Amino acid sequence: MATTLRKKRPKQELKISTPRSRALKWAATAGIVVPGEIPLDDEAVPLDFGRLNSRAVGELHSRYAVRHAHAIYNAALMESDLIHLKRELRIEQAKFRVRHRGVPKNVVDALMEEDDEIALLLDKISEIDAKRVILDAVVKSYEGLRNAASREISRRMGERAAID
Repeated sequence: MATTLRKKRPKQELKISTPRSRALKWAATAGIVVPGEIPLDDEAVPLDFGRLNSRAVGELHSRYAVRHAHAIYNAALMESDLIHLKRELRIEQAKFRVRHRGVPKNVVDALMEEDDEIALLLDKISEIDAKRVILDAVVKSYEGLRNAASREISRRMGERAAID
């Protein structure tokens, strides 16, 4: 790979930088590009889209529209998994209550926490909930950048229409 001299970036841009110590393997497996996985020298978002040419604004809009749509799709899959696990949990809890019929409710609830199957389902639900919070943040950040690029495109089209 040949080395090239790079021009200094203007100071008016937002550089995405996050700690790389925590790898989000589940996101990578799902194909979601999270800010921590974006090479810092490849990804820079200008604070002022007005300084970009139309092609650059279009590229930025396209890139974040695709990322946003993909993240929404994965969030929906995650929500589906969560609903499925919650259903399984309710069924297991109902079975547990049937097996312990006649035992006071507070005792059954305490025993339920020690049941391996129920504990495993609760752990999976907690794990998916934590991932969902992270994924929601990624979805919102991509949505914000996509919307900002879209507004800039609309503004430019409005200016062209006024001139014509």
